[in-house]
Amino acid sequence: MHVKLCFIIVIALIMVFSAAPVLSDEALKVADGLLEQGHYDQAITEYKRFVFFNPEDEQISYAFYKMGLAYRAGRNWQPAIDAFKSSVRTANHAETADERRLVLATTLIASGNYSLARLELLRVMEFSEEASLRAKARYFDGIASLYMFDWDAVERAFGGFYSESSEVRQINPVLLEARQSHRSVGLARFLSTLLPGLGQVYAGDWRDGLNALAINALGIGLLANAIYHKDYTDAALISSISMRYYMGNRYRAGVDVRKHNESADRENAMKILNLVAQDEP
Repeated sequence: MHVKLCFIIVIALIMVFSAAPVLSDEALKVADGLLEQGHYDQAITEYKRFVFFNPEDEQISYAFYKMGLAYRAGRNWQPAIDAFKSSVRTANHAETADERRLVLATTLIASGNYSLARLELLRVMEFSEEASLRAKARYFDGIASLYMFDWDAVERAFGGFYSESSEVRQINPVLLEARQSHRSVGLARFLSTLLPGLGQVYAGDWRDGLNALAINALGIGLLANAIYHKDYTDAALISSISMRYYMGNRYRAGVDVRKHNESADRENAMKILNLVAQDEP
């Protein structure tokens, strides 16, 4: 009797374990269907359930990858990033890991983590055996560098991506303009020290510059008039107010230069993005 019972138990266990791959495949199909229909939260739940009950399954990297896509579709950046990292870590093949590392990098770019994205892309560029993946990594490294306004890195990335020189010839003039359009904060403050408002004019803000010059000139005029009439109390008050405005004028010159540089960077980055957008791999 005991032998017969043990036999039945063994047969039942064999049937359960032999059916497990089929059940896991069906679970993934359900999750994939939910993802395709746009039911992202439900799809994520199903992928998590699969991962929990099948920690050693060879498709676990795929489950993490699709989970990341579901999170990313809902703009849940950090969970998506974590899922893609798990997908890379559990990938069975180097090429698959590199492909998913590229998806991880583009998600990092979308979330504003440009430096981390470039680290992931560097790994693909340096270690991937697939030329097509290395080319994609160079392209997206150029995109991440654009958002960081790292013009030297942009030049290297797109110079390596484009095999023909015609595209590079279109990008290089914009890169030159981007480098030449920058203004110096230190020089702006020095100019406004010599002549109030001159730093703002250097930054391209003529209105603010003329305003600073007029107010400082007015302050000097009032101070001279108070001293001339020996009204030293008013002179001290005017001097205090004028000095504060004079120092504020120097600070403002630096602020205006930073605004100018940021605006120029964004404009030039957008020009390059428009040039390379059609070539996204």
